Amino acid sequence: MRTNVARGSLLGMLGQGWHLITVFALYAFLARRLGPAGFGQWRVVISVLVWFELFVNSGLIKVATKSITEIGADRRPRVVRASYLGQAGFALGAFAALELLAGPIAALLRQPALAPLLRISALDIPLYGAFMVASAVVLGEQRFERQAFAWIVYATAKAALIAGLVATGFSIQGALVGNAVSSLVGFVAVFRPWERRKEGGIDLVPLMGTMLVGTVPFLALSLSEGLGQSVDLWLVSAAVPSAVLVGLYASATVLAEVPTFLFQGLDRVLFPSIARAGAEHDRRLAGHYAGQGVRLALLVNLLLVAIVAATGKQALTLVYSKAYVGAYIPLVLLMVAAAGRTLRSVCSEVLMAEDRRRDALLVMLGTLAVEVVLLAVLIPRYGLPGAAAGVAASALAGGAISTGLLARQVGTRPLFTLLRSGAAALVVGVALAYLTPQAPEWLLVAYPLAAAGYVAVLGLLGEFGDDDIASLREAFGR
Repeated sequence: MRTNVARGSLLGMLGQGWHLITVFALYAFLARRLGPAGFGQWRVVISVLVWFELFVNSGLIKVATKSITEIGADRRPRVVRASYLGQAGFALGAFAALELLAGPIAALLRQPALAPLLRISALDIPLYGAFMVASAVVLGEQRFERQAFAWIVYATAKAALIAGLVATGFSIQGALVGNAVSSLVGFVAVFRPWERRKEGGIDLVPLMGTMLVGTVPFLALSLSEGLGQSVDLWLVSAAVPSAVLVGLYASATVLAEVPTFLFQGLDRVLFPSIARAGAEHDRRLAGHYAGQGVRLALLVNLLLVAIVAATGKQALTLVYSKAYVGAYIPLVLLMVAAAGRTLRSVCSEVLMAEDRRRDALLVMLGTLAVEVVLLAVLIPRYGLPGAAAGVAASALAGGAISTGLLARQVGTRPLFTLLRSGAAALVVGVALAYLTPQAPEWLLVAYPLAAAGYVAVLGLLGEFGDDDIASLREAFGR
């Protein structure tokens, strides 16, 4: 099982890594093609769409993955069919809600022109919902290779379709249509036909009812978390009169999503793996997975914070253009916030897999409440830097509290990882700041060298143990 999980984690993050590369290439194209104001509109629309898609990307699919992981193969077909039927209900409901609420949402954001764009974006909800439930089934069966392959296909199709439609003159409307069609491509890549049975949909109602009740804590956590990830952009859009400034802040939010994006691959594997270990009453193995997840979050995020602090202006120029350099300070603060969010997200997956749903939800709701208060106070006074600072403060608090809730499972090792990775990140960040030329193209060489130097310093500090080496060998099938 450990070999399967290690390999699944690697494949999941590789799939997310490819998705990240394609998104960066796409956003670099869109930022130049649309300009800061148009790019800001695109990001606001997508952030609203992503929140509505949480109804098909969090509650039911989590329950489906957990149920398929824990039950025998003979009972899985019923759960699969019930999952598809329940997902159809969620998808149609979320689609109708966004279509109806597009006008009021655009008015609240003080951008009436967003209403038709929001309605077009809603086309993605039922298609993405089908993709997500098919992916959940594959994850529950622990077919990690197929799931990673599907995400690579989805990411490639998404970048190609959106860029192609925008390049041929369809602007944001075309980009939103391309986004929807790519979800259909992803569904085709991951879908596995299930075994046919004589029972009809009505026979699955009791099972669907049980599953829908189980979705409540998962959905509540995800909706709160999604609100926390987007509320700063929405408030900036509503409070800042300049469309260009909104676009600058939106560009910073994209780069700050890098760690969150990468760790979605880990989270997809971590949840069913800990659920399986718990079902087998193997507390030691569950604790091992939890500790490794927390340590990996610390190792990756501290490096990214150091890189952005040292070379953020060049990165903005490389990915977007010189017109976006004004987003540097918000970018640094938002990357710090991303570190806290990623840490809390990993811990939440562990807590939810262990059925400690109340703890995970309380931390999320508390973090969200603090974030909203800070944003309401800081945005009117300090603008974009104030918004980013409020997000960073609340996210770090949430990450620290979540890690504390897992102290018994993970032990003290993550604390030493924090100290070592902080020292290594400082060394790498200072080296980048003083040695990297101002030309942004050099970052393509500097970043791989920085990552290699970071790993080398961590090795000298004794961060990697025998279990880490064993996990890497297992991941690569050795």
